[in-house]
Amino acid sequence: MHVAIIFSHIGNYHLARLSAASDICQTRGWQLTAVQSIEQTKEHPWGTLPAVEGFTLRTLIPASSAVGRLSADVHPESPEAVAALAPCLDAIGPDVLVIPGWGFPISQAALRWAQQHSVPTVLMSESKQDDETRTWWKEQLKSWLYVRKYSSALVGGPAHRDYLVQLGFERDRIFYGYDVVDNDYFVKQAAIASQNAASIRQQYPNIPEKPYFLAVTRLIPRKNMLRVLEAFASYCSLVGIENSWHLVICGSGIETDAIYQLIARKGLKDLVHLPGFLTYEQIAYWYGLAGAFVHPALVEQWGLVVNEACAAGLPILCSNTVGACSSLVKDGENGFTFNPQRTSEIVQSLLKIHSMSERDRANMGRASQAIVAYHSPRQFGEGLLNAINVAL
Repeated sequence: MHVAIIFSHIGNYHLARLSAASDICQTRGWQLTAVQSIEQTKEHPWGTLPAVEGFTLRTLIPASSAVGRLSADVHPESPEAVAALAPCLDAIGPDVLVIPGWGFPISQAALRWAQQHSVPTVLMSESKQDDETRTWWKEQLKSWLYVRKYSSALVGGPAHRDYLVQLGFERDRIFYGYDVVDNDYFVKQAAIASQNAASIRQQYPNIPEKPYFLAVTRLIPRKNMLRVLEAFASYCSLVGIENSWHLVICGSGIETDAIYQLIARKGLKDLVHLPGFLTYEQIAYWYGLAGAFVHPALVEQWGLVVNEACAAGLPILCSNTVGACSSLVKDGENGFTFNPQRTSEIVQSLLKIHSMSERDRANMGRASQAIVAYHSPRQFGEGLLNAINVAL
């Protein structure tokens, strides 16, 4: 049995999942091959990844063949990548093909190949009904042309399952486990940071000494960071500058200049920190020394940073439109949820965390770790196995 799984480009999230899938395949004597379109993109500069073990990794457009074009960011859905997929799959000859989504050119090319070769397919999906405005006839076309042609599916949570069912997919062919991260890594690294705070801050002097709210996000409109800054300014005025926590926003994007301008207008220069994009190795320490995590996105299919923050043991303040929210955030237990369109609700969530005792916040953090433990790479492997068995 040869299983092939496709990702647009593989980072640490995917390696954790592939490692779990590899373990399950090896116990059954199966072979696993991962296919990525390209090794790096501007949007997700994963950095250097550890050597892969237990599975074969193939790249449709290797870095060596893209020299001179990386500055323009060769897109993982480029016609070049799509054209390279069929010959790659011909060489692999998988018995089952695991495909991310249905709307991407690479996904559609993979589904076409599978149908031509009578190979069963597993759909990996994190789309929800409320991700965008839906039109009935487009939904019908999506169902007929793509969704119903998959043999089984692996999704993030109930909202993703329910949307597939709406599109005509059989409920008993859908399994959970798609949206997971390497929980153990963030548990361990965050513990190292909290136990060695002085040395970590010496290594990363930009980490605030005072308690801080942490956001890890791309700085683009749908991530809603300008509204969070408005809310943070109101929070500061209510508790007083001397008593207020700081706010750390890790990431980069087209709203960077607008964020700096708003910080200046609100007089928040000494309270808001923008360290830019941080690597996978660096970010765990910022989680470990934070007081709470904020994820205010207007639209988010899942939000793996919520998994990371939960594993790092943080209270979570989360938009109720984020896909991960219903699965990973229990209001009042490990954090608070809010309507991302209402600044006042974000302010209230900041105030609630601020007013809690350190002990209560620590209890919330432990609750986060307990909740995310059910969303681990092992669940990905088990969910994938169930989906493969049904597909076959």
